[in-house]
Amino acid sequence: MADHTQGTVVTLLSHLLPQDTIMKTIHLFCYGTLQSPLVMKSVTGHVFPGKKATLENWVRYRVRQTEYPGIVPQQNASVPGIVFSEIDEETLRKLDLFEGEKYERVPVEIFFEDGSKGTAEVYSIRRDCRDVLSNEAWDFDRFLEDGLRKFISWFVEDRRDLFDRGDL
Repeated sequence: MADHTQGTVVTLLSHLLPQDTIMKTIHLFCYGTLQSPLVMKSVTGHVFPGKKATLENWVRYRVRQTEYPGIVPQQNASVPGIVFSEIDEETLRKLDLFEGEKYERVPVEIFFEDGSKGTAEVYSIRRDCRDVLSNEAWDFDRFLEDGLRKFISWFVEDRRDLFDRGDL
């Protein structure tokens, strides 16, 4: 459906349906393990449309003693990733649980490969938790080669209680 038509449909639905019936979606910039369709599907139960993008003036480091990264603002740095669209509130709830208390969702401007800009939300390390970051840059390709199997094993074991309760 074309963007202008979709907007018209949403506008019409907003007049016909109670406000809490219409699902709001966001764009989410993912720079770490969630770039992997296997990880995204394991966490949310879904695979989402995505587009390569870059986040300017942020830097990505490995979280100490883990297989995953965190990002913090830093001038003259950039972080590659994927912007996923159609992320609904239920999925965000699952992702918030997955990311945990060390991360917060913040709005950012992102740059697509074609030169266009957009806005998205991203999980960044909270200011009071930045000491969990190492000085080691985190690399997605290295994660796919060396860390994905360990990460999935850890994820399943560490989150088993969330699965058992039905939170994930």
